[in-house]
Amino acid sequence: MDVADLKKARSMLLLLLATCKQTMLALEAAANVLDTDLLSDLTAMIERSEAELVSLQAKIDAAGG
Repeated sequence: MDVADLKKARSMLLLLLATCKQTMLALEAAANVLDTDLLSDLTAMIERSEAELVSLQAKIDAAGG
């Protein structure tokens, strides 16, 4: 992957992360007990996305981008 591709991947990941976080806020505000599975899934998605974001940034930095 070249730097441009890494930056595109980072941008997409940032969008995913922001969407997950906003969805989580909306679900928490609704306080619907049926959404607990979705909240759990979103929490896991956010954690994985944040870890991948760190990895992508390291690759971009290493590539001089």
